[in-house]
Amino acid sequence: MASEKEYWDEVAQEFDSFYHEEKAALKRAIDKIFRKAMTARFQLTLEECKNVEGKKILDVGCGSGRMAVELAKRGAKVTGIDFSKKMIDMAKAMAEKEGVSSNCKFIQDDFATYKFKEKFDISIAMGFFDYTKDAAFHVRKLRALTKEKSLMSFPAKFAFQVPLRMIWLRSRNCPVYFYTKNELKRLFAPHFSHYKIKNISAVYFCVASV
Repeated sequence: MASEKEYWDEVAQEFDSFYHEEKAALKRAIDKIFRKAMTARFQLTLEECKNVEGKKILDVGCGSGRMAVELAKRGAKVTGIDFSKKMIDMAKAMAEKEGVSSNCKFIQDDFATYKFKEKFDISIAMGFFDYTKDAAFHVRKLRALTKEKSLMSFPAKFAFQVPLRMIWLRSRNCPVYFYTKNELKRLFAPHFSHYKIKNISAVYFCVASV
């Protein structure tokens, strides 16, 4: 866990730069190939959340707060949790800048051990399961905290990006995990009444309803 925290503190600014338009041509090209799914899952998440006015939303692995702040701007009460201090600092700064601090609560802690005192209408875990070893435990906890539905993403096991991504992350002491569609079905079936799994550019975008 310590090495993972160090990795995310180290790359916080680099990771968030994906959302910036002003970047070099080479960086834009790399993002287009390897991070295309980030844009797609961001938009799909907003579409699935629909009208969030007054709803309580949990953003697990919230990172720099891009999703949380956007949902807060649409009227949601968002709680974001991430174990990276730099990510949480960036999220708080962004919420302040966008004028939605009152609708956002950011927690620096480990989702696996943190004790939540409330349930949420919608839970989100985008990019979280890429780096989470015990997916079953975390899916169960998401289900226990969720009233309506959970939105999750998982990296596909047989995509062409897998070998390069695995080498890159493990060289930086950050483990990464990949999944098949059947593995995800086995994860969801015991806990959710309905679920759908959509493949978007080497990532499975999943909507699991209570």
